[in-house]
Amino acid sequence: MANVTMRDIAENLGISIVSVSKALTGKAGVSEELREKIKKEADRLGYRYNFGAKGLKEGKNYNVGVIIPSYYTDDTSNAFYVKMYQCVAKCLTNYDYATMLELADTRMQEMMILPQIVDDNRLDGMILMGELDESYLEKLRQTNLPMIYMDFYDLSMETDSVSMDNISAEYKMTEYLIGLGHKKIAYVGSIDATTSIMDRYLGYRRALHHYNIPYREDYLIEDRGADRLFKELVLPEDMPTAFVCNNDEIACILIEKLEKMGYRVPEDISVTGFDNYPFIRRNASGLTTVDVDIAMMASEGVELLLERLNEKRETFVRRVVSGHIVIRESTGKVVEP
Repeated sequence: MANVTMRDIAENLGISIVSVSKALTGKAGVSEELREKIKKEADRLGYRYNFGAKGLKEGKNYNVGVIIPSYYTDDTSNAFYVKMYQCVAKCLTNYDYATMLELADTRMQEMMILPQIVDDNRLDGMILMGELDESYLEKLRQTNLPMIYMDFYDLSMETDSVSMDNISAEYKMTEYLIGLGHKKIAYVGSIDATTSIMDRYLGYRRALHHYNIPYREDYLIEDRGADRLFKELVLPEDMPTAFVCNNDEIACILIEKLEKMGYRVPEDISVTGFDNYPFIRRNASGLTTVDVDIAMMASEGVELLLERLNEKRETFVRRVVSGHIVIRESTGKVVEP
């Protein structure tokens, strides 16, 4: 049906135009049951509400900017943040907000160039996915736009954030490997790259400490350079029997490297990942990993942003979402020499 109006919806449902208007503009005066019924009928008919007029009346743009560092979208590593963006966009549409995506590349961060969507003054708030340089984050904060960090957090607690319970999840993963008899366990991740990688490392260290397994400096393996892109993995001479990797993609890269070196996974060496995104590489479907509830993170992030937009909340909040271990074929009991 072309050019669907509120009158069309009202006539179809046998109710007044006033009731339809209240339901579609979020005003009081109709029950939640009727509001949902009206929205479903509006969707079925293809009705499009004039958010521009609504925004002018309320002093809002009804736009939320999503900023993702471009180095997290190179090659196949974009899968995690693409899914997170999709979940956030879906959540925001439930509140009549549109999303505007922009990638912040290294040049923009080095030269302190704001994203175009920020410069255009079209946003009510921002969601930042993936850790940016601290100086650039400060530049974004100076815009005074309400913002949420997703998948990382501010140690000074000056910005709302939603992240995984990385410490607990990686502790449990390392504990699982210890339960399989592994004691020579390495961690793969550049711990200064992001707060998530550091927290996962802390969980790994905590498990080693709890089970009285000595920590070895040569078992901390860097996986990315100063540009935050993956680099060649340099493995220790005394090969570990298990590797705890900070994400699924680097775990898959490691498995390919080990197989080329003649090792079998998991018969000779166990490997674990983090994120549970099986489509990231060919060999990811058999990877023991930590499942990240991206949909829950998105829901929590949108809720925090809307609280700040609508209630002008003064305090800052950090929300943590739990994950769980998914056991697959990449891990097994340690092979006794």
